[in-house]
Amino acid sequence: MRKFVAFFMFLFCLEIVHAYQGFGWNIDPETAKKVVAQVGNKKITEMEVQRYMKVLLPMNYYHRTLTEEKKKEIRKKAIDYLVNRELLYYEAKKKGIKIPDKQIDKLIKELEEKYKSKKNLEKLLKQTGLSLEQFKEELRKRLAIDKLLKEYVSVKITDKELKEYYEKNKYKFKEPEALKLRYIYIKVDPSKPKGRQIAKERAEKAYKEIKEGKDFGDVAYRYSDDLSRIKGGELGFVHKGRFEKPVEEVIYKLKVGEVSPLIETELGFHIVKVEAKRKSRVVPFEKIKEKLKKELIEKYQKERYEALLNDAKKELKVVIFDK
Repeated sequence: MRKFVAFFMFLFCLEIVHAYQGFGWNIDPETAKKVVAQVGNKKITEMEVQRYMKVLLPMNYYHRTLTEEKKKEIRKKAIDYLVNRELLYYEAKKKGIKIPDKQIDKLIKELEEKYKSKKNLEKLLKQTGLSLEQFKEELRKRLAIDKLLKEYVSVKITDKELKEYYEKNKYKFKEPEALKLRYIYIKVDPSKPKGRQIAKERAEKAYKEIKEGKDFGDVAYRYSDDLSRIKGGELGFVHKGRFEKPVEEVIYKLKVGEVSPLIETELGFHIVKVEAKRKSRVVPFEKIKEKLKKELIEKYQKERYEALLNDAKKELKVVIFDK
């Protein structure tokens, strides 16, 4: 296990170096020092924001022009990340989390071996605006925050706890009445002078074939404009609200096996076959178990993460100067 963790951390170090590698830093020294945000006594500079924006940007964006809107979006994400990083690092130190110098030195030594020498590593870091000592501090922060999140944010939910939650909250898993349907939709093309007439004639042909006993799925594949045509018009179970009101008023009165009359709406013509009906029900635990587990873990982790940030904000003033 220790070997795995050590290997993971080595990959993490490479990730940091590679994320910054290959980008030019054509930024005025004075602009680089400009304070964009402040968390307590820690000032976040323009250089730090620019550096993390490079990490957030997909590589392919460097081969095409970014819109101003996209730049602003990425910039905001970078500032939010850097502010939260300082808040979490504060919480890590407050909770007594320390990263030994020997752990940092070991990772740096591995990187020096990767890049053949300490000089080569320092040269690479310099291209990103980082000194070796600053890079060590970056590592220390990241490792401390990772440890904080592992100890105070990570959540494990047992099957027993999951079942208890399900039993106490069954009302949340209730599904309304549903119909299993096959569907044919012929849309009206408003760009054509006789668009509605053309659509109606096509829909009438499809409906005539169904009434003559042709397979509904085959007719749907040949006539329908809905994506479900590739599955023979099969929609599976559908709850109320999926269709326009005129369609639903008809199909919820049909018996299993019945095909609706031709239904005309503003957008086009509809033919629906009811294959099965399912009454309102509570979704079985086994069916929803994995999805519920994922949702609860995400919910609890988010709550714990935000609690850490809020605790830090009670003691540290956060100011964003960037406009």
